[in-house]
Amino acid sequence: MGAGAAARGAIGGPGVKSGAASRYAIIDCLDASERESLLAEIDRVLAGRVRDIRLTGRLRAIYRAASWQHRSRTIRFWLLWVSVFSIVTCSLDYIMEPALLPVSLVTRAVMIPGCYAALAWIWSRPRAAWVEGVTLPITVATMMLVAGMLGTAGAGAIHERYLLAGAFATSTAVVVFPIDRTWTIAGSAVILALFLAFGLINPAVEAKVPIIATIFFGFVIGCLIPARQAMNTVLEHAFVLSTRNRIQADALTAANARLAVLADTDGLTGLPNRRAFEVRLAQNWAAQAARAGTVGAILIDVDHFKRFNDSAGHAAGDRCLVAVARAIEAAIPEPSLAARYGGEEFVVLVPAANPSTLAAAAERIRAAVAGLAHPHPGLAEGRCVTVSVGTAIAPALFETRGPEALLQRTDAALYEAKALGRDRVVAAPAAPPTLYRAGRNRAA
Repeated sequence: MGAGAAARGAIGGPGVKSGAASRYAIIDCLDASERESLLAEIDRVLAGRVRDIRLTGRLRAIYRAASWQHRSRTIRFWLLWVSVFSIVTCSLDYIMEPALLPVSLVTRAVMIPGCYAALAWIWSRPRAAWVEGVTLPITVATMMLVAGMLGTAGAGAIHERYLLAGAFATSTAVVVFPIDRTWTIAGSAVILALFLAFGLINPAVEAKVPIIATIFFGFVIGCLIPARQAMNTVLEHAFVLSTRNRIQADALTAANARLAVLADTDGLTGLPNRRAFEVRLAQNWAAQAARAGTVGAILIDVDHFKRFNDSAGHAAGDRCLVAVARAIEAAIPEPSLAARYGGEEFVVLVPAANPSTLAAAAERIRAAVAGLAHPHPGLAEGRCVTVSVGTAIAPALFETRGPEALLQRTDAALYEAKALGRDRVVAAPAAPPTLYRAGRNRAA
Protein backbone atom coordinates (compact mmCIF):
# COMPACT_ATOMS: atom_id res chain seq x y z
CA MET A 1 0.00 0.00 0.00
CA GLY A 2 1.40 3.40 -0.97
CA ALA A 3 1.65 6.20 1.58
CA GLY A 4 -0.99 8.29 -0.17
CA ALA A 5 -3.40 5.36 -0.21
CA ALA A 6 -2.55 4.66 3.40
CA ALA A 7 -3.39 8.22 4.32
CA ARG A 8 -6.70 8.06 2.50
CA GLY A 9 -7.52 4.67 4.00
CA ALA A 10 -6.76 5.84 7.52
CA ILE A 11 -9.12 8.79 7.10
CA GLY A 12 -12.03 7.12 5.37
CA GLY A 13 -11.34 3.40 5.44
CA PRO A 14 -13.74 0.76 6.71
CA GLY A 15 -14.30 0.83 10.43
CA VAL A 16 -12.70 4.29 10.85
CA LYS A 17 -14.75 7.41 11.29
CA SER A 18 -13.98 9.96 8.61
CA GLY A 19 -11.37 12.38 9.89
CA ALA A 20 -11.08 10.63 13.22
CA ALA A 21 -7.85 8.72 12.58
CA SER A 22 -4.81 10.04 14.37
CA ARG A 23 -1.49 10.60 12.68
CA TYR A 24 -0.28 7.46 14.40
CA ALA A 25 -3.06 5.37 12.87
CA ILE A 26 -1.96 6.64 9.47
CA ILE A 27 1.66 5.72 10.16
CA ASP A 28 0.51 2.27 11.32
CA CYS A 29 -0.86 1.67 7.81
CA LEU A 30 2.66 1.81 6.35
CA ASP A 31 4.76 -1.31 5.96
CA ALA A 32 8.40 -1.52 7.00
CA SER A 33 9.85 -0.38 3.67
CA GLU A 34 7.46 2.58 3.46
CA ARG A 35 8.36 3.59 7.00
CA GLU A 36 12.05 3.43 6.19
CA SER A 37 11.54 5.52 3.06
CA LEU A 38 9.39 8.03 4.94
CA LEU A 39 11.98 8.30 7.70
CA ALA A 40 14.67 9.09 5.11
CA GLU A 41 12.39 11.78 3.65
CA ILE A 42 11.82 13.24 7.11
CA ASP A 43 15.56 13.34 7.76
CA ARG A 44 16.05 15.30 4.54
CA VAL A 45 13.36 17.78 5.57
CA LEU A 46 14.81 18.25 9.05
CA ALA A 47 18.32 18.71 7.69
CA GLY A 48 17.47 22.31 6.75
CA ARG A 49 16.28 25.28 8.75
CA VAL A 50 12.87 25.17 10.38
CA ARG A 51 11.64 28.22 8.48
CA ASP A 52 12.56 26.55 5.19
CA ILE A 53 10.48 23.42 5.80
CA ARG A 54 8.46 22.44 2.75
CA LEU A 55 6.45 19.24 2.80
CA THR A 56 6.05 17.64 -0.60
CA GLY A 57 4.75 14.45 -2.10
CA ARG A 58 4.03 11.60 0.25
CA LEU A 59 4.95 13.45 3.43
CA ARG A 60 2.60 16.29 2.56
CA ALA A 61 -0.24 13.86 1.80
CA ILE A 62 0.24 12.18 5.17
CA TYR A 63 0.43 15.55 6.95
CA ARG A 64 -2.78 16.75 5.34
CA ALA A 65 -4.59 13.56 6.32
CA ALA A 66 -3.18 13.60 9.85
CA SER A 67 -3.91 17.29 10.45
CA TRP A 68 -7.33 17.34 8.83
CA GLN A 69 -9.29 16.91 12.03
CA HIS A 70 -7.52 19.85 13.71
CA ARG A 71 -7.90 22.08 10.66
CA SER A 72 -11.55 21.15 10.20
CA ARG A 73 -12.39 21.79 13.85
CA THR A 74 -10.68 25.20 13.80
CA ILE A 75 -12.40 26.40 10.64
CA ARG A 76 -15.86 25.07 11.48
CA PHE A 77 -15.70 26.64 14.94
CA TRP A 78 -14.80 30.00 13.38
CA LEU A 79 -17.65 29.72 10.87
CA LEU A 80 -20.12 28.83 13.62
CA TRP A 81 -19.02 31.63 15.91
CA VAL A 82 -19.14 34.26 13.16
CA SER A 83 -22.60 33.04 12.09
CA VAL A 84 -23.94 33.40 15.65
CA PHE A 85 -22.25 36.78 16.06
CA SER A 86 -23.67 37.94 12.72
CA ILE A 87 -27.23 37.11 13.79
CA VAL A 88 -26.77 38.86 17.15
CA THR A 89 -25.44 42.04 15.52
CA CYS A 90 -28.69 42.56 13.65
CA SER A 91 -29.82 44.39 16.78
CA LEU A 92 -26.74 46.62 16.64
CA ASP A 93 -27.55 47.53 13.04
CA TYR A 94 -31.04 48.54 14.12
CA ILE A 95 -29.65 50.69 16.94
CA MET A 96 -27.21 52.38 14.58
CA GLU A 97 -29.76 52.94 11.83
CA PRO A 98 -33.34 51.52 12.05
CA ALA A 99 -33.65 51.65 8.28
CA LEU A 100 -30.91 49.00 7.99
CA LEU A 101 -32.95 46.29 9.71
CA PRO A 102 -34.46 44.68 6.58
CA VAL A 103 -31.09 44.53 4.81
CA SER A 104 -29.43 43.35 8.03
CA LEU A 105 -31.91 40.51 8.50
CA VAL A 106 -31.43 39.31 4.93
CA THR A 107 -27.65 39.52 4.96
CA ARG A 108 -26.64 38.84 8.55
CA ALA A 109 -29.38 36.43 9.61
CA VAL A 110 -29.78 34.55 6.29
CA MET A 111 -26.95 35.13 3.85
CA ILE A 112 -23.96 34.65 6.19
CA PRO A 113 -25.36 31.67 8.20
CA GLY A 114 -26.52 29.95 5.01
CA CYS A 115 -23.25 30.39 3.17
CA TYR A 116 -21.16 29.48 6.21
CA ALA A 117 -23.28 26.38 6.86
CA ALA A 118 -22.43 25.22 3.33
CA LEU A 119 -18.74 25.90 3.95
CA ALA A 120 -18.90 24.01 7.25
CA TRP A 121 -20.42 21.07 5.36
CA ILE A 122 -17.48 21.15 2.95
CA TRP A 123 -15.18 20.81 5.97
CA SER A 124 -17.24 17.94 7.39
CA ARG A 125 -14.99 15.47 5.59
CA PRO A 126 -11.63 15.57 3.78
CA ARG A 127 -11.68 17.21 0.37
CA ALA A 128 -9.16 17.97 -2.34
CA ALA A 129 -6.61 20.64 -1.39
CA TRP A 130 -8.04 23.20 -3.81
CA VAL A 131 -11.59 22.66 -2.50
CA GLU A 132 -10.47 23.26 1.08
CA GLY A 133 -8.37 26.24 0.00
CA VAL A 134 -11.12 28.00 -1.94
CA THR A 135 -13.28 28.13 1.19
CA LEU A 136 -11.22 31.09 2.48
CA PRO A 137 -11.87 33.40 -0.51
CA ILE A 138 -15.56 32.45 -0.38
CA THR A 139 -15.66 33.10 3.38
CA VAL A 140 -14.13 36.58 3.19
CA ALA A 141 -16.03 37.47 0.00
CA THR A 142 -19.34 36.71 1.71
CA MET A 143 -18.53 38.85 4.72
CA MET A 144 -17.18 41.77 2.64
CA LEU A 145 -20.27 41.64 0.41
CA VAL A 146 -22.49 41.85 3.49
CA ALA A 147 -20.44 44.75 4.86
CA GLY A 148 -20.60 46.53 1.50
CA MET A 149 -24.36 46.01 1.15
CA LEU A 150 -25.02 47.31 4.67
CA GLY A 151 -22.66 50.23 4.13
CA THR A 152 -24.31 51.14 0.83
CA ALA A 153 -27.77 50.94 2.42
CA GLY A 154 -26.66 53.18 5.30
CA ALA A 155 -24.70 55.64 3.11
CA GLY A 156 -22.50 58.42 4.42
CA ALA A 157 -20.17 57.69 7.32
CA ILE A 158 -21.92 54.37 7.99
CA HIS A 159 -20.63 53.11 4.65
CA GLU A 160 -17.00 53.52 5.66
CA ARG A 161 -17.57 52.09 9.14
CA TYR A 162 -19.08 48.89 7.81
CA LEU A 163 -16.28 48.44 5.30
CA LEU A 164 -13.66 48.94 8.03
CA ALA A 165 -15.49 46.47 10.29
CA GLY A 166 -15.74 43.95 7.45
CA ALA A 167 -12.04 44.26 6.63
CA PHE A 168 -11.12 43.75 10.27
CA ALA A 169 -13.39 40.72 10.70
CA THR A 170 -12.24 39.04 7.50
CA SER A 171 -8.59 39.58 8.39
CA THR A 172 -9.14 37.24 11.37
CA ALA A 173 -10.07 34.51 8.90
CA VAL A 174 -6.72 35.01 7.14
CA VAL A 175 -4.96 34.25 10.44
CA VAL A 176 -7.30 31.50 11.68
CA PHE A 177 -7.70 29.37 8.53
CA PRO A 178 -4.79 26.87 8.50
CA ILE A 179 -4.57 26.49 4.72
CA ASP A 180 -1.85 26.83 2.10
CA ARG A 181 -0.15 30.17 1.51
CA THR A 182 -1.51 30.42 -2.05
CA TRP A 183 -5.09 30.42 -0.84
CA THR A 184 -4.24 32.73 2.06
CA ILE A 185 -2.93 35.25 -0.47
CA ALA A 186 -6.02 34.74 -2.64
CA GLY A 187 -8.31 35.40 0.31
CA SER A 188 -6.37 38.54 1.23
CA ALA A 189 -6.64 39.79 -2.37
CA VAL A 190 -10.41 39.27 -2.30
CA ILE A 191 -10.70 41.33 0.91
CA LEU A 192 -8.71 44.23 -0.52
CA ALA A 193 -10.47 44.14 -3.90
CA LEU A 194 -13.96 44.27 -2.38
CA PHE A 195 -12.89 46.86 0.19
CA LEU A 196 -11.63 49.12 -2.60
CA ALA A 197 -14.62 48.47 -4.89
CA PHE A 198 -17.23 49.32 -2.25
CA GLY A 199 -15.16 52.27 -1.08
CA LEU A 200 -15.03 53.79 -4.54
CA ILE A 201 -18.83 53.72 -4.93
CA ASN A 202 -19.29 55.71 -1.71
CA PRO A 203 -20.31 59.22 -2.90
CA ALA A 204 -19.62 60.69 0.53
CA VAL A 205 -15.81 60.39 0.23
CA GLU A 206 -13.21 61.28 -2.36
CA ALA A 207 -11.73 58.45 -4.41
CA LYS A 208 -8.33 58.89 -2.83
CA VAL A 209 -9.70 57.99 0.62
CA PRO A 210 -10.62 54.33 -0.16
CA ILE A 211 -7.44 53.97 -2.23
CA ILE A 212 -5.25 55.12 0.68
CA ALA A 213 -7.28 52.97 3.09
CA THR A 214 -6.86 49.96 0.80
CA ILE A 215 -3.09 50.49 0.66
CA PHE A 216 -3.01 50.74 4.45
CA PHE A 217 -5.01 47.57 4.91
CA GLY A 218 -2.87 45.91 2.26
CA PHE A 219 0.17 46.42 4.48
CA VAL A 220 -1.74 45.21 7.56
CA ILE A 221 -3.07 42.09 5.90
CA GLY A 222 0.27 41.59 4.21
CA CYS A 223 1.77 41.16 7.67
CA LEU A 224 -0.80 38.50 8.50
CA ILE A 225 0.14 36.26 5.57
CA PRO A 226 3.69 35.48 6.79
CA ALA A 227 2.27 35.13 10.31
CA ARG A 228 -0.13 32.46 9.06
CA GLN A 229 2.67 30.83 7.11
CA ALA A 230 4.88 30.79 10.21
CA MET A 231 2.09 29.07 12.15
CA ASN A 232 1.74 26.49 9.38
CA THR A 233 5.50 25.91 9.44
CA VAL A 234 5.48 25.38 13.19
CA LEU A 235 2.65 22.86 12.88
CA GLU A 236 4.40 21.03 10.03
CA HIS A 237 7.69 20.95 11.93
CA ALA A 238 5.97 19.56 15.02
CA PHE A 239 4.25 16.94 12.88
CA VAL A 240 7.49 15.88 11.22
CA LEU A 241 9.26 15.58 14.59
CA SER A 242 6.45 13.59 16.17
CA THR A 243 6.22 11.33 13.12
CA ARG A 244 9.95 10.63 13.22
CA ASN A 245 9.76 9.92 16.95
CA ARG A 246 6.84 7.57 16.43
CA ILE A 247 8.53 5.65 13.62
CA GLN A 248 11.75 5.34 15.63
CA ALA A 249 9.82 4.32 18.76
CA ASP A 250 7.93 1.67 16.80
CA ALA A 251 11.19 0.39 15.31
CA LEU A 252 12.71 0.17 18.79
CA THR A 253 9.64 -1.61 20.14
CA ALA A 254 9.75 -4.09 17.26
CA ALA A 255 13.47 -4.67 17.82
CA ASN A 256 12.90 -5.26 21.52
CA ALA A 257 10.08 -7.67 20.71
CA ARG A 258 12.36 -9.59 18.36
CA LEU A 259 15.05 -9.70 21.02
CA ALA A 260 12.50 -10.95 23.54
CA VAL A 261 11.49 -13.72 21.14
CA LEU A 262 15.12 -14.62 20.52
CA ALA A 263 15.80 -14.64 24.26
CA ASP A 264 12.95 -17.13 24.74
CA THR A 265 13.60 -19.29 21.68
CA ASP A 266 16.01 -22.15 21.17
CA GLY A 267 18.18 -21.23 18.22
CA LEU A 268 18.39 -24.76 16.81
CA THR A 269 14.87 -26.18 17.04
CA GLY A 270 12.83 -22.99 17.17
CA LEU A 271 11.04 -24.26 20.28
CA PRO A 272 10.82 -22.17 23.44
CA ASN A 273 13.96 -22.55 25.55
CA ARG A 274 14.25 -23.58 29.18
CA ARG A 275 13.88 -20.01 30.45
CA ALA A 276 10.63 -19.50 28.51
CA PHE A 277 9.32 -22.86 29.68
CA GLU A 278 9.95 -22.07 33.36
CA VAL A 279 8.17 -18.72 33.04
CA ARG A 280 5.21 -20.40 31.34
CA LEU A 281 5.16 -23.15 33.97
CA ALA A 282 5.03 -20.61 36.80
CA GLN A 283 2.21 -18.71 35.06
CA ASN A 284 0.23 -21.86 34.38
CA TRP A 285 0.77 -23.11 37.91
CA ALA A 286 -0.72 -19.90 39.31
CA ALA A 287 -3.65 -20.07 36.88
CA GLN A 288 -4.44 -23.67 37.78
CA ALA A 289 -4.03 -22.94 41.49
CA ALA A 290 -6.75 -20.30 41.23
CA ARG A 291 -9.20 -22.97 40.06
CA ALA A 292 -7.81 -25.91 42.08
CA GLY A 293 -6.61 -27.56 38.90
CA THR A 294 -3.64 -29.74 38.05
CA VAL A 295 -0.45 -29.37 36.03
CA GLY A 296 1.28 -32.13 34.13
CA ALA A 297 4.84 -32.31 32.80
CA ILE A 298 6.52 -34.63 30.29
CA LEU A 299 10.31 -34.89 30.09
CA ILE A 300 11.81 -36.48 26.95
CA ASP A 301 15.40 -37.62 26.41
CA VAL A 302 16.85 -38.84 23.09
CA ASP A 303 18.30 -42.28 23.75
CA HIS A 304 22.07 -42.75 23.32
CA PHE A 305 22.44 -39.33 21.75
CA LYS A 306 26.14 -39.03 22.62
CA ARG A 307 26.78 -42.12 20.52
CA PHE A 308 24.82 -40.52 17.68
CA ASN A 309 27.03 -37.41 17.76
CA ASP A 310 30.23 -39.43 18.10
CA SER A 311 29.31 -41.56 15.08
CA ALA A 312 27.60 -39.09 12.73
CA GLY A 313 28.96 -35.73 13.88
CA HIS A 314 27.33 -32.75 15.49
CA ALA A 315 25.76 -31.44 12.28
CA ALA A 316 23.84 -34.70 11.84
CA GLY A 317 23.02 -34.62 15.55
CA ASP A 318 21.53 -31.16 15.15
CA ARG A 319 19.36 -32.34 12.27
CA CYS A 320 18.20 -35.24 14.40
CA LEU A 321 17.21 -32.90 17.27
CA VAL A 322 15.26 -30.70 14.87
CA ALA A 323 13.35 -33.73 13.55
CA VAL A 324 12.60 -34.90 17.09
CA ALA A 325 11.39 -31.41 18.03
CA ARG A 326 8.99 -31.34 15.08
CA ALA A 327 7.65 -34.79 16.00
CA ILE A 328 7.05 -33.70 19.60
CA GLU A 329 5.27 -30.54 18.48
CA ALA A 330 2.96 -32.52 16.21
CA ALA A 331 2.13 -35.05 18.91
CA ILE A 332 1.17 -32.83 21.84
CA PRO A 333 -2.42 -31.67 22.42
CA GLU A 334 -3.55 -28.06 22.69
CA PRO A 335 -2.80 -25.97 24.72
CA SER A 336 0.34 -27.84 25.71
CA LEU A 337 3.75 -26.23 25.35
CA ALA A 338 6.86 -28.05 24.11
CA ALA A 339 10.32 -26.65 24.83
CA ARG A 340 13.94 -27.67 24.55
CA TYR A 341 15.11 -28.25 28.09
CA GLY A 342 18.79 -28.57 27.27
CA GLY A 343 21.06 -30.77 25.18
CA GLU A 344 19.03 -33.71 23.92
CA GLU A 345 16.24 -33.19 26.48
CA PHE A 346 12.80 -31.78 25.73
CA VAL A 347 9.95 -30.93 28.08
CA VAL A 348 6.21 -30.52 27.61
CA LEU A 349 3.81 -28.60 29.84
CA VAL A 350 0.27 -29.99 29.91
CA PRO A 351 -2.21 -27.70 31.71
CA ALA A 352 -5.23 -29.15 33.52
CA ALA A 353 -3.91 -32.66 32.95
CA ASN A 354 -5.25 -35.90 34.34
CA PRO A 355 -3.30 -39.20 34.50
CA SER A 356 -4.92 -40.76 31.45
CA THR A 357 -4.56 -37.76 29.12
CA LEU A 358 -0.98 -37.20 30.28
CA ALA A 359 -0.07 -40.84 29.65
CA ALA A 360 -1.72 -40.74 26.22
CA ALA A 361 0.18 -37.58 25.26
CA ALA A 362 3.48 -39.08 26.40
CA GLU A 363 2.90 -42.29 24.42
CA ARG A 364 2.01 -40.28 21.29
CA ILE A 365 5.33 -38.43 21.64
CA ARG A 366 7.30 -41.68 22.01
CA ALA A 367 5.51 -43.25 19.06
CA ALA A 368 5.93 -40.12 16.90
CA VAL A 369 9.70 -40.12 17.36
CA ALA A 370 9.91 -43.86 16.74
CA GLY A 371 7.77 -43.33 13.64
CA LEU A 372 10.43 -41.07 12.17
CA ALA A 373 12.51 -44.22 11.59
CA HIS A 374 15.58 -42.02 11.81
CA PRO A 375 18.63 -44.34 11.65
CA HIS A 376 20.91 -44.26 14.70
CA PRO A 377 24.49 -44.69 13.46
CA GLY A 378 25.82 -45.23 16.98
CA LEU A 379 23.79 -48.40 17.52
CA ALA A 380 23.55 -51.70 15.74
CA GLU A 381 22.50 -51.62 12.10
CA GLY A 382 18.76 -51.20 11.71
CA ARG A 383 18.32 -49.43 15.04
CA CYS A 384 16.55 -46.05 14.91
CA VAL A 385 16.38 -43.01 17.14
CA THR A 386 14.07 -43.43 20.12
CA VAL A 387 13.23 -41.44 23.23
CA SER A 388 12.68 -42.20 26.89
CA VAL A 389 9.81 -40.34 28.51
CA GLY A 390 8.94 -39.50 32.11
CA THR A 391 5.69 -37.92 33.27
CA ALA A 392 4.34 -36.46 36.47
CA ILE A 393 1.17 -34.70 37.50
CA ALA A 394 0.50 -32.51 40.51
CA PRO A 395 -2.30 -30.49 42.06
CA ALA A 396 -1.51 -26.80 41.59
CA LEU A 397 -1.11 -24.97 44.87
CA PHE A 398 -0.10 -21.37 45.55
CA GLU A 399 3.09 -22.35 47.39
CA THR A 400 6.31 -21.61 45.52
CA ARG A 401 7.86 -25.09 45.63
CA GLY A 402 5.21 -26.71 43.46
CA PRO A 403 6.75 -26.36 39.96
CA GLU A 404 10.19 -27.34 41.23
CA ALA A 405 8.90 -30.49 42.89
CA LEU A 406 6.88 -31.40 39.80
CA LEU A 407 9.95 -31.22 37.55
CA GLN A 408 12.02 -33.24 40.02
CA ARG A 409 9.44 -36.03 40.00
CA THR A 410 9.25 -35.90 36.19
CA ASP A 411 13.02 -36.18 36.01
CA ALA A 412 12.98 -39.17 38.36
CA ALA A 413 10.38 -40.88 36.15
CA LEU A 414 12.56 -40.22 33.08
CA TYR A 415 15.60 -41.83 34.69
CA GLU A 416 13.49 -44.84 35.60
CA ALA A 417 12.42 -45.16 31.96
CA LYS A 418 16.06 -45.11 30.91
CA ALA A 419 16.98 -47.65 33.59
CA LEU A 420 14.23 -49.99 32.40
CA GLY A 421 15.70 -50.14 28.89
CA ARG A 422 14.72 -46.85 27.20
CA ASP A 423 12.17 -46.25 24.42
CA ARG A 424 9.33 -46.29 26.93
CA VAL A 425 7.09 -44.06 29.07
CA VAL A 426 7.18 -44.11 32.87
CA ALA A 427 4.74 -42.13 35.00
CA ALA A 428 5.76 -40.91 38.43
CA PRO A 429 3.52 -42.22 41.21
CA ALA A 430 1.03 -39.83 42.78
CA ALA A 431 2.54 -37.65 45.48
CA PRO A 432 0.79 -36.08 48.51
CA PRO A 433 -0.03 -32.33 48.25
CA THR A 434 2.40 -31.63 51.10
CA LEU A 435 5.25 -32.36 48.68
CA TYR A 436 4.40 -29.18 46.82
CA ARG A 437 4.22 -26.93 49.87
CA ALA A 438 7.20 -24.72 50.57
CA GLY A 439 9.31 -25.87 53.48
CA ARG A 440 7.75 -29.32 53.80
CA ASN A 441 9.17 -32.67 52.70
CA ARG A 442 11.74 -31.10 50.39
CA ALA A 443 13.00 -34.45 49.18
CA ALA A 444 11.88 -35.08 45.64
